[in-house]
Amino acid sequence: MGDLKELQKSIGYRFKDSSYLKNALMHSSYVNEQGLDRTMSNQRLEFLGDAVLELCMGSLLYDMLPQADEGELSHLRAKLVCTAGLARVARSIGLSQYLVLGKGAEKSREWDNPSVLEDALEALIGAVFLDGGWKKAYALVSRLFRVSVMNAIEGDSAAYDRWDRKTALQIELQKKGSVSIRYKLVREEGPPHEKIFYVDVFLGEKRLGSGRGYSKKEAEQDAAGEALEKMHVS
Repeated sequence: MGDLKELQKSIGYRFKDSSYLKNALMHSSYVNEQGLDRTMSNQRLEFLGDAVLELCMGSLLYDMLPQADEGELSHLRAKLVCTAGLARVARSIGLSQYLVLGKGAEKSREWDNPSVLEDALEALIGAVFLDGGWKKAYALVSRLFRVSVMNAIEGDSAAYDRWDRKTALQIELQKKGSVSIRYKLVREEGPPHEKIFYVDVFLGEKRLGSGRGYSKKEAEQDAAGEALEKMHVS
């Protein structure tokens, strides 16, 4: 078993109560071999962490993709929290070297079993939630999964093509980190029944593009489209 201080450094969170962390790493095979109470394995924490992860991931995608609809958000979340996706994140922090396994499971290399890694990562998230609360758990999920989120978005070309220009612009800018885009109505022209709206889109104080349309939403889409053209994104 590796040094737990290194694991905490790797995930960017230091436990106040280390028993939560130790519990998250204890596989049922070790508990069974040692004749311990089965509740001492990480399965209860995995149950909790699964629910926490679903909520954190939903919130993360909701924040990162403000223009995506419910179907697209659900599709991406399912992609990210599948066994393979969670095992990939677990390997990225070297979680396998910290697992406490029974001798038989160790010999059969269960520490590299995707399902075992999935459960351990969810248990770890559950442990952080119990030790530090919602904000710390969300921060952990954001740190661990942000790259996976962007890779999933870029790899889902069919969904990408369905998204509108405002969403596409948000995605492109999110590749460089968390951003805050705002659309500003510049002016309105024409009679009430044929009014034309002019909108600029800003990143901070920098104007990225301008657009016009017969509604504010249409003008915002046009402004996002100009911004994408300037960024050479088709």
